[in-house]
Amino acid sequence: MKFVRLFLAMLPVATGVFAQDNAARLALARETIAAMHADKMFDGMAAQMKQMAAQMAPVGPETTPEQRKKSEELQGKIMDLSMEAAKGMIAKMDQIYADVYNEAELTAMKAFFTSPEGQSMMAKQPQIMSHLMPLVQQMQRDLMPKIQQLVESSKAEEAKAPATPAAK
Repeated sequence: MKFVRLFLAMLPVATGVFAQDNAARLALARETIAAMHADKMFDGMAAQMKQMAAQMAPVGPETTPEQRKKSEELQGKIMDLSMEAAKGMIAKMDQIYADVYNEAELTAMKAFFTSPEGQSMMAKQPQIMSHLMPLVQQMQRDLMPKIQQLVESSKAEEAKAPATPAAK
C-alpha cells in the first residue's frame, strides 16, 4: 500500500518532468527544422513540380487556346491544393522529429545544419534537384508503357477468366 501511495505521489512529478523534456525536445526539433530551411526547400521543390507538371500536361495540337487556358487553370488549382496540404504536413514535422530523434541527435543535426558545411549543403539542394528532375521525368516516361502493358495484360486475363457467381 505504501508503494502505491509513493507511486501516486511521484506521478505528477514524473509527468511534469516528461512534459518539460518533451517541450524542450519539441522546441529543439523546431530549431533543427528551421536550420534545415525546410520551408525554403519545400518552396523550391514546389516551383520545380509546377514546372514539371506544366511540361507533362497532355495538350494536343487540336487544343484550342480556351481549352489550354482552362487546363492550365485546373492544373494550377490542383497544384495549389496539393502544396497547401503538403505545407500542412511539413508544419507537423517538428512533432515527428521530437518523437523520433532524441535530444543528442537533434542537437547534432542542428549543429550540422547551422555550420558552414550544412548551410552549403542546403544552398546546393536546388542544384541537386535540377539534376534529379530530368532523371525522374525520364524514369516516368520509361515506366509508363510498361505500366500500361501490365494494366492491359491484367484486363485481358480478367476478361478470359470465367465469371464466378456472386457470394450470397
